[in-house]
Amino acid sequence: MEYKLPEGFDNREEAIESIIKKEIEAGESELEIIKKGIAEFLLNNKGYSKEEIERDVEFDVVVGNERAKSRADFIVRISGKRLMIVKCSVGALVSRERQAIACARVMDSYQIPFAIVTDGNHATVLNTLTGEVISEGLEKIPSKDELKKMMEQIEFKELPSNRAEKEKRILLAFDAIKCSINYGE
Repeated sequence: MEYKLPEGFDNREEAIESIIKKEIEAGESELEIIKKGIAEFLLNNKGYSKEEIERDVEFDVVVGNERAKSRADFIVRISGKRLMIVKCSVGALVSRERQAIACARVMDSYQIPFAIVTDGNHATVLNTLTGEVISEGLEKIPSKDELKKMMEQIEFKELPSNRAEKEKRILLAFDAIKCSINYGE
């Protein structure tokens, strides 16, 4: 069977590699636009200060003899406590909920209480301890005042060690999936 190659390519592998690279670059560019919008939203609409928002927080994930890097796009911290992580995504949010929960469970010495996934237009707020959806919609992301009120009831629980390795493996599996661009959704 003969394949019609895109113009400028001599072989199929080269063409596929080029197309995937372009799609990844387009997705990364779109992701940066989403992240910029969410940063402004947290500052202007939800009342957080720049000092309360950590951006592009990278951390080590160690499973057995393997070491890898993972990250959260944003972490909201009030009174020295990390309370909320935000993972931005291009495409279906439901496909990234589990990644956000795993990230919130393992990135600190305690489970960060809330994990949020957003595409810049929609958001899902998740309870890290239970994995359940709390609410949906950008407007449902807790404001600084709301989060401060919730702090009184929040228990900062350490993740049991037998569960931590499983969560790290889940996180690493998602992080290995670089190309998550779904055009036409």
